[in-house]
Amino acid sequence: MSVGRLQAMLPWDVRLQARYGFYTVYAVLTLAFALGVRAVPVDARPLAFVLVVFSDPSFLGFYFVAALVLFEKREGVLDAIVTSPLSTAAYVCSKALSLTLLALLATAVIAVLGYGPGVGWPALLGGVALTSTLFVFVGFVAVARFDSINAYFMTALAYMTVLGLPVFGVLGLFETPLYYLLPAKASLVLLRAAVETVPTWELVYAVGYLLLGNVVAFAAAGRAVDRHIVAGVTDHEAAGTPIGASVGGEYGPVASLALADLKNWVRDPLLVYIGLAPVLLGLVGRFGVPYAASALSDWVALAAYYPEITGLFVLFGPTIIGFAVGFFALEDREQGTLTALRLTPLTARGYLVYRGVVTLGAGFLAALVMVPLSGLVALPLATLVAVAAVASLYGAITALVLASLAANTVEGIAVSKFFGLSVIAPVAAVAVAPLPAQYLAGVLPAYWPLAALVRGVDGSGGVWALLAVGAAYQCAVCWLLVRRFLARGE
Repeated sequence: MSVGRLQAMLPWDVRLQARYGFYTVYAVLTLAFALGVRAVPVDARPLAFVLVVFSDPSFLGFYFVAALVLFEKREGVLDAIVTSPLSTAAYVCSKALSLTLLALLATAVIAVLGYGPGVGWPALLGGVALTSTLFVFVGFVAVARFDSINAYFMTALAYMTVLGLPVFGVLGLFETPLYYLLPAKASLVLLRAAVETVPTWELVYAVGYLLLGNVVAFAAAGRAVDRHIVAGVTDHEAAGTPIGASVGGEYGPVASLALADLKNWVRDPLLVYIGLAPVLLGLVGRFGVPYAASALSDWVALAAYYPEITGLFVLFGPTIIGFAVGFFALEDREQGTLTALRLTPLTARGYLVYRGVVTLGAGFLAALVMVPLSGLVALPLATLVAVAAVASLYGAITALVLASLAANTVEGIAVSKFFGLSVIAPVAAVAVAPLPAQYLAGVLPAYWPLAALVRGVDGSGGVWALLAVGAAYQCAVCWLLVRRFLARGE
């Protein structure tokens, strides 16, 4: 690997990431994370700090590198790169180092503003650096064979589910020595060493295992790039029928589009998962949450927050459906489908209406089944239906935010980082903030169905007023986003 070529590539990658909004997004997210850690009681702050740093800055490269690689592949940038003197090793290392720089900056700000003095900086920055580079390399392995961000997400979910298992041990929910086989365990050891005393043998294990993991993952990343990108070989073709090929079909534009979507839902593993996600999450609520409440009883009375937890679950279904639909729209834009639609009977407005109806309908059903499936709280049927209807509007907002604010899938990944915060913040506000200060969280659309559900459970009143305000507010937000989407000219 040529050091000179890496030095030339690295500033270019940093500028590219800044242009796509990575640094802007993390300026906001980092401040939010720091405030969240600072708000945690002092005795629980070390654990909160470790979990925040582990779950986001350390892992940010895993998601971002996928978006960058897919976008560069689609735009032909990688074709130019592989015919240039730049080696595969330099290309991979440049992505890893540039994304790790962002992770280290975010971590330092969270440590200073959120945790405060007393942080062990060598263990903290070393742990984040080794974790970030490792998972950027893993991200290359995961994404190299794909041509679609939606197709990649299913594999990413599988990777992250397995890699994140040691978090259960940190939380005291389930511990096993087998966690030491996963690199995330080594990462958590180093992050814990930044805020508490850790045995020397664990430190040696953590550093050694992460170094070894980086070497192995780097070699695997280079092989994946050479095999699936440089050689022009792909083992995966994006599932589904291109929309542009179907809108003028024999069944008419809307029916043809619906038929193509139905085929996609059957063929695409990600879409099958999205369809099953509300059921799976409901089962987690029914069996996993009570277990967690028992395991964490010495720390927090989790049962007292069952309404807020249920509200979080109710919002999850519409959010993940809106997330998928939003990325479909971004891929349609990149492939020129939205531009072509202006010349079809469907038009861009018709496309938007169709996508909106599907998002609202699927989001409503996903939210509706969550309360009875999870079984954590009881809610009158009329209230449940109304809450699900208003929650489905949040799914539409999620899709429209991606489709109207992001120009491509890379920017979409950056924008989507706000989705978790936009739901967690209202949950925290409803759980701990007094009235009327709690209404400040109403600027976030997810607050209104969530607050209505909680009040419907405890019988404190005002449910229908909250739902009416929430419906009107979210419809206004949707209208503004629709105008921006149509103004983009696709």
